[in-house]
Amino acid sequence: MRLPIDPRRWRTLWRDARFDPLLLAELLVVALIAVQAARLAWAVVTPTGPVGAWTAAPGPDAAAGRAALAAGTDPFFRAGSGDASATVTALPFSLFGTRVDEATGRGSAILAASDNVQRSVAVGEEIEPGVTLKSVAFDHVVIRRAGRDESLFLVQTDSAPPAPVMGAQGVPVPPTVPAPASAPATEGQR
Repeated sequence: MRLPIDPRRWRTLWRDARFDPLLLAELLVVALIAVQAARLAWAVVTPTGPVGAWTAAPGPDAAAGRAALAAGTDPFFRAGSGDASATVTALPFSLFGTRVDEATGRGSAILAASDNVQRSVAVGEEIEPGVTLKSVAFDHVVIRRAGRDESLFLVQTDSAPPAPVMGAQGVPVPPTVPAPASAPATEGQR
């Protein structure tokens, strides 16, 4: 069996001081294998995880924001809480839903005009000419019209209308009205 690097060749290299390209290539390959083996051993024995003392970057304090929001709002008696100078808008809009983004302070709202066509509007976007969505809260939005802030609250109804029943083709099925029950026939009415 022949070793990849014959010890006799080592001796002749140093003794003859002659340049042998094959021996140099073998030495480079052996050195690269040794370096890779050392790197593999180091990767196996070192623990995995972040380098140094890692800490999370401080973000907005969402819990404090929610606590302040809950402290300033009474959902059952809305007139007595919140900003006393808030003006409820007279525009023919209906608010159907909000999405508050606490991380960026932005959000969006689902609004409908008098034609009852709902659309999503982001904060800063124009609802109609001269009217923009300024901010979004969990139960209302603030719109800016002619330099004044006006509030628009969620639609609050006593009961929601029933959802339409869909047929096989995706077409709504009209509701069926049950026929009035006829009185049972008596002996005298035949």
